[in-house]
Amino acid sequence: MVVVATLMSCGPSGGGGTNGLQTIEVQPANATVMWDSGASQPVDYTAIGHYIDGHTETLADVVFSLDNDAAQIGTLTQAEFAANGAAAGTGTVTATAGTINGSTGVSVIMHQTHVDPMAPPGSEGNFPDQPPMGALSPAIAYPLDTAVMPVTAPAPDIQWEGAAAAGDLYRVRIVGGLATVDNIIAVAPGFKLDLLPLGNDWQAVVNSTHNAPITIYVDHWDAQTGPQRSPPITVKAVQAQVTGVIYYWDLSQGQMQRIDSAGRALAIPNPPPSPADANNHCVACHVVSRDGRYLAGELWGGGDKGAVFDLSNPALLTSTPAPTVAPVTSTSYTSLFSTFNADGSRLLINPGTALQLIDPQSGASVATNGVALPTMAAHPSWSPDGNSIVFVNNISSGGGPAPWAVDYDRGDLQIIPSLGGDTFGAPVSLVDAATAGPAYAAPSWPTFTPDSKYIAYAAGTNSRGRNTVNMVEVPYPGSLFMIATAGGATTRLDTACGGQADCYLPNFSPYDDGGYVWLVFYSLRDYGNALAGTKGTQRRQMWVTAIDKSKLGTGVDPSTVPYWLPLQDSQTENMSAFWALPPPLQ
Repeated sequence: MVVVATLMSCGPSGGGGTNGLQTIEVQPANATVMWDSGASQPVDYTAIGHYIDGHTETLADVVFSLDNDAAQIGTLTQAEFAANGAAAGTGTVTATAGTINGSTGVSVIMHQTHVDPMAPPGSEGNFPDQPPMGALSPAIAYPLDTAVMPVTAPAPDIQWEGAAAAGDLYRVRIVGGLATVDNIIAVAPGFKLDLLPLGNDWQAVVNSTHNAPITIYVDHWDAQTGPQRSPPITVKAVQAQVTGVIYYWDLSQGQMQRIDSAGRALAIPNPPPSPADANNHCVACHVVSRDGRYLAGELWGGGDKGAVFDLSNPALLTSTPAPTVAPVTSTSYTSLFSTFNADGSRLLINPGTALQLIDPQSGASVATNGVALPTMAAHPSWSPDGNSIVFVNNISSGGGPAPWAVDYDRGDLQIIPSLGGDTFGAPVSLVDAATAGPAYAAPSWPTFTPDSKYIAYAAGTNSRGRNTVNMVEVPYPGSLFMIATAGGATTRLDTACGGQADCYLPNFSPYDDGGYVWLVFYSLRDYGNALAGTKGTQRRQMWVTAIDKSKLGTGVDPSTVPYWLPLQDSQTENMSAFWALPPPLQ
């Protein structure tokens, strides 16, 4: 895109026109525009023509234009350039007369400052540009240093550890490219040592970076020691459009939530009640079709009736109760887990430890051809291209109670060819429990990349992330891995998990953009500090890691430092995130 403005009269023509015109000089040269807290001075440009005979004159009827970079940072009206506040950066202003043109650079520097109304007047003056570090320097707890997120991710809640005495001040500084945003905060009762930047401020910084790091500082001031700066952290917002809808299980409330561009809300406000308990409206262990239209889940408890909901009509979802695609009766199928084929015409369910094919529109069982489906299986996942089903086979519980797809401590990661026509081939082993070793003998929750070429999965000593043992919640160690769909060596995603064995239940988003594919999982790691986040609680929270496609298949960990999934409730236990396209609305 090139933005142009025709200057009809910018000075005397001198009668020269463009005959003999050699070059055009654009003035002022390399102008810098300061966008300071929402205000800036425009720049008026003039085109000076240099002629063969040596004379110069101000040109009339010249066309001024902006290159794409300049169009991101400002607007051009006639010969006047004004910053737009959307981004900082550099660009080019060009003047054209006939076939001759001349150009000059333009820079926009942004500095947005917000001062807490509770802060004393002039509080920003307590902070120099670069305060020293000292004994009272804060420590940033979130975002995580070097985290990678898409440009579509909302602003992170910046959290830190430090002093919080009445009368103290904090400055949170965010720097990206030529953009700087400062927030001056006065410590008051209830202050949680955090700041959620304004959405417009964060987006302006992101727009100013072009994949370069964003640096965050937290500066503390008190009357005795003066200002002290935290060690900085950096994050990178990459040029990737990653949106969609995330459906997840709010374990604390026993409800399924959805997160999308509108915020967080109940996915199905009024699910059907259980015939045995009118207060039981549980829908869990959900999966969504590739086009985002249908959600399948189990109703009322583990191994109870399965159902499919049509997400394309929001008004129906708010009915009491929300209707299911096929009526749920005493003879309806039962299910724990399930997965849709590529076009949503088939649903592979996992009742108990079996795999069974059904028609999601009717709920009727569908006969299969080829090799019989396994009977000691868990966690099936159909590839986006429809050609494969990855699952965990030969599950066992180490001599204890009979295993089921929810709870086992040993299994083999295998893949079934899906040959079309409801025909399946023989399972092929990808990772055997015996070769994986005791620490990773229980693979779980495999998920395909959007191109179906790779699989991520969790593995640990149990298929769960934690369990109740003698009335005490006990976490099981769990890590994330990737393997090619065609087989080969596994790669552990240590960067995503921060080197800890506390990552579970991965699921790929349908988006492949910015050189990354995007994997959501839940973890017991600390999110932020104890006041605004989850530090010390081991509360399940959902995180997203960007998987670097250039490293897939190289044996090098392709994961990046993750970011906390925005808009989830940090005060609830959150898990089972399924990332889908927005439903096609009726």
